[in-house]
Amino acid sequence: MYLLFSFTVGGAEKLVADLCNEMIVQNQDVYLYIVNDFYSENLLNTLNKKVHIELQKRKVGSGEKIITLLRIAEYIKKHKIDVVHCNSLDAPDLLLLKPILYRQTKIVHTIHDVGQYGSIPKWKVAFRNGLCDSFVAISNSVKVDLIEAGASSQKVNIVYNAIDLKKFQNPQKRVFDKDHAVIGNVARMMPEKKGQDILVAAMMRLKKEYPTVECKFAGGYDAQHEMAYDELKDEVMKEGLSNNIRFLGNVENIPDFLENIDIFVLPSRYEGFGISLIEAMSMGIPCIASDLDGPAEIIGNNERGELFQVGNADELATKIKYVIRHYIEYKEKQSKIKNYICENFDICEMSRKLLKIYAGGK
Repeated sequence: MYLLFSFTVGGAEKLVADLCNEMIVQNQDVYLYIVNDFYSENLLNTLNKKVHIELQKRKVGSGEKIITLLRIAEYIKKHKIDVVHCNSLDAPDLLLLKPILYRQTKIVHTIHDVGQYGSIPKWKVAFRNGLCDSFVAISNSVKVDLIEAGASSQKVNIVYNAIDLKKFQNPQKRVFDKDHAVIGNVARMMPEKKGQDILVAAMMRLKKEYPTVECKFAGGYDAQHEMAYDELKDEVMKEGLSNNIRFLGNVENIPDFLENIDIFVLPSRYEGFGISLIEAMSMGIPCIASDLDGPAEIIGNNERGELFQVGNADELATKIKYVIRHYIEYKEKQSKIKNYICENFDICEMSRKLLKIYAGGK
C-alpha cells in the first residue's frame, strides 16, 4: 500500500502512479491510500484499473489525526496489507498504531529530498528508526543527509527514482534554430526551491544576444506558493520578457511538452534527484542543471550535460549560450546519454529493487 497525503502535480506523486502501474504488471496486489482532499482526477485516471484506491478526503488543515490513525489501521487490517510504503515526509506519523494493531506489516519510507530529515525532531527520528523496516534514499546525497540526521544507517537503501521509459520514446518535433531556441523547465512552481527565478534572470541576459529566445515553464502551484508565482510573473512583465517567457501551468502530457523544446534547464537551489531531468535526457534533449549532488549524480562530471553554480544566473546564461552554439555536437552524443538513462532509471528495475526491499532484502 502506497500512503500519501496528496496526489497532485508533484514529481513524487507521478512517480507513485508509475510505481503502482508497474507493480500491477509484476503481479502485485496494489493499494493507494490518499489522506487529504487534495488530489488530481487526471492523475488518478492514469492508474491501472486493478489499483485499489482509497480516498479519505480529509480536509487539508483540519487535523483529525486520531480519526485518520484509526481509519488507516482499519484499512490495513481489512485488506491484510503486507507492506506500507510512505512517500510523504510525515506519512509515518499516521502509523502510530502499528505496534498494537498491525504488528506484522512492514513499513518502508522514501525520502525524496535533501534537508528534509534534518527538520524532524530527534525524538521523532528515533521513533521512525523503530517503526520503519527500511528507508529508501533516492540518491547518494539523500542517503548521506538521512544518516547525518540520525536515520539508522543499516536500514537505508539507495533506490534511484525512475520513469516509465515507454512514455518518453518519441523523437523531438522541433528543428533547431539557434536564433529561436526554446528552453524548457518542468517543476512545481516554488522558486525558493526550484529556482525558476534564476532561469528568468538568465533569460534577461540571453535576450541581449538572442532577442527571440523563448522559455516555457511547465508546472502548477499550490496556495502557499501563489504569491511567489505572481511575483515571478510581475518580474517577467517589468523586464519586458512577456514575449520570451510563457507560464503554462500544470502540464499533463510532459512527453509532448519535451518534444517541443530544444534545451532543458533544472535551476533548483536544492534537489535530491530530479525526475524531470531524466525525462528530458531520455528524449535526447541537451540538459543544464544546478551543480547539486542529486543532479550531478545523473549528469556526471559534465559527461551527460552541463552543470552551473547554484543560483548563478550569469553562469547559467553562459551555459545556455554554449549549448546553443554547440548544439549539433550535443545531439551527436545523445544516443549514448539516452542509453545511460534507459540502463539506470527504468521504472521496471526500480520496482524490482523495491520488491526486494519489501521482502526484507537490501
